[in-house]
Amino acid sequence: MEIQRDDRKVTNIKRTRLLKKYNIETKESLDQRIEELKQKVSTKTQRLSRYKKRQTQYYQNKLFRTDGKKFYNRLRQPNPKVKNAPGKEEVQNFWREIYEKKFHIMKKRAG
Repeated sequence: MEIQRDDRKVTNIKRTRLLKKYNIETKESLDQRIEELKQKVSTKTQRLSRYKKRQTQYYQNKLFRTDGKKFYNRLRQPNPKVKNAPGKEEVQNFWREIYEKKFHIMKKRAG
């Protein structure tokens, strides 16, 4: 019970600090401020994305000028990032079903 009160006090203190910091008096101004902050985050995200693309472009241009062979090898062999690879049994079952269907179809055509 005591811990819950302390948590509420801390939350309330944080809330009042934020309201004072952003000069928020009503719910409408709160909603407006939230929207402004969302737009700022979106802008920063887009800016970061453009920066990353530009960095990749600079790197590829430099690599092309210095070592064309390495550049083309990297283009041919992309490095895919697999997060959740299927297990051995799943892969075997997947291909087994495909080959069984193919064999069954070929058997129908022949016979």
